[in-house]
Amino acid sequence: MKVLQVAIYIKFNNNMKNNNRGKALKTLLSRNIKLLRVNSGLSQAELAEKAEISVPYLGAVERGDKWPSPATLAEIAYSLGIEPYVLLKPESIPSIEIKKIIVKLDRDITALISDSVKVMNNIAKGNEVIEKKKGSKS
Repeated sequence: MKVLQVAIYIKFNNNMKNNNRGKALKTLLSRNIKLLRVNSGLSQAELAEKAEISVPYLGAVERGDKWPSPATLAEIAYSLGIEPYVLLKPESIPSIEIKKIIVKLDRDITALISDSVKVMNNIAKGNEVIEKKKGSKS
């Protein structure tokens, strides 16, 4: 069994080198971390503090120069309010973006409806005042 594990490990490592899969994964990870940080409105210093890592190290991870350990990856993810696996999924970021847009639109629509109701109530009160004035003239 050990021979098979070693053979799989060697094949995997060769594939990673030959196909640049490792580089692609590192690029995906670094892009997702930076995109989520920026979209969360956090500076590198703020995220680094939350994740208990240094700012230069976070910068290196975001550039793809460093691989974070699993523990550090988890701290970064939790500091961004997501599960760690989301950072490794190519389609995760657009779905997160869509959710943020929907939440913002929902807030905007709620505010618009609230403002419209206030305007309509003011118009109704104004009409009541006009009706009362008309009634008192007779």
